[in-house]
Amino acid sequence: MKIVVACTGGMSTDILVDRMKKEAESRNIACDIQAIHRNKIEEVLSSNNIDLLLLSPQLMGEFERIKAFAPGETKVEMLDMVKFGACDGHATLNFAIDLIHE
Repeated sequence: MKIVVACTGGMSTDILVDRMKKEAESRNIACDIQAIHRNKIEEVLSSNNIDLLLLSPQLMGEFERIKAFAPGETKVEMLDMVKFGACDGHATLNFAIDLIHE
């Protein structure tokens, strides 16, 4: 399972991704989670090798465009502002897993 979290800045997303990785490790969940800047979104999506792209709340205005650009197999979803703001790795990982297994 490969999850990418995209944002406009980076610091909060790096913390969130680090916490998601620690949560996955503690639960023995095999996954690759990485943070990227918004200018890498199209490049990452065109590689067509990710399961889920999570967008930070700051990217809400670009959601439809990004979702339309995503290959059919890749899911794109917005992150909840509360979970994102709290850098809640546990809740965000659960959200991601649920989305991938829908």
